[in-house]
Amino acid sequence: MTAVSNDTDTAVVTPLTDIDAAAADLLREALAEALSAHRHVVVDLHAAAHIDSAGLSLLVRAYNDAKGRGGTLSLAAPSRYVITVLHTMKLHQVFPMYPDVETAVRTV
Repeated sequence: MTAVSNDTDTAVVTPLTDIDAAAADLLREALAEALSAHRHVVVDLHAAAHIDSAGLSLLVRAYNDAKGRGGTLSLAAPSRYVITVLHTMKLHQVFPMYPDVETAVRTV
């Protein structure tokens, strides 16, 4: 469901499915684990074509948790659909977004 790879100060969390209510619990656990061990977290969305309100809520909470700990939460490789949803909800102004994981990790 979710893969996590670790760098020294950055974790990459990769949901292997759409980010929806069905996937929320597993992704929540992966993000909590990544945020507890790393200052920066990149969510690699290359395999998540869609996102729903539960997924958006989860990402916003994780972003706030990261910020509260002095870290960051960034999105890498979001689909056109995910970008559209983020723009519609005005969340594109909140999340740093990158075209791929390498750029996100290098930038954080």
